[in-house]
Amino acid sequence: MKIKVLILFLSIGMATSLTYAQEVSCSAEQFFETNQGCLGSNRGSKCLQLDVSHSLDKQGKEFVYSWNFGDGHSQEGLLTEYCFAEYGSYFITLDLIDAKTKMVIRNELSTTVTLWPPVTYQVDTLTQHIANFEYNKDEFPGFTASDIYWRIEDEFYCGPTVRHTFKKDGFHLIEIGMIGGSEERQNQTGCTLMGVYIKPTQ
Repeated sequence: MKIKVLILFLSIGMATSLTYAQEVSCSAEQFFETNQGCLGSNRGSKCLQLDVSHSLDKQGKEFVYSWNFGDGHSQEGLLTEYCFAEYGSYFITLDLIDAKTKMVIRNELSTTVTLWPPVTYQVDTLTQHIANFEYNKDEFPGFTASDIYWRIEDEFYCGPTVRHTFKKDGFHLIEIGMIGGSEERQNQTGCTLMGVYIKPTQ
């Protein structure tokens, strides 16, 4: 089974300050694997492309594959595309139906998909490839982060400050994840995005 979230290009907004920092390696990769909604590529689209054509037995034209998208709408087919009206979590099912009797023979798939809204952000322009980044707690009033994770050019860091050497010029999306809490609720997970543009040397 292959489920793809169609990507729309986003623009993002977290102010950042640049200060000296030590490069830190940590288990941030596990954080972003667990919290897929924090990845910039997984945000901003309300559309899903669902494809089970390579994983199900398609022998027998008397069967119909029926998708239920969890919002009152359904479609048929091994490959389908659907756009939701709102962001949020939806329980999606795929049923195998007898074409003659219209009875459900079995459930082929049940999964929950979360569509995350885009994050607005600003892009800072840098003139060199080595940069220091500092987590700006003022961007999240009332939230205290106990752990901070970074993903930059598929490299992972942890801590409130990081130092990264960019491999190439141009635009780069920086993903920042946090674990912490507020007075009302502990053990919250948050994330934001920021952009930098490395200005090519003349």
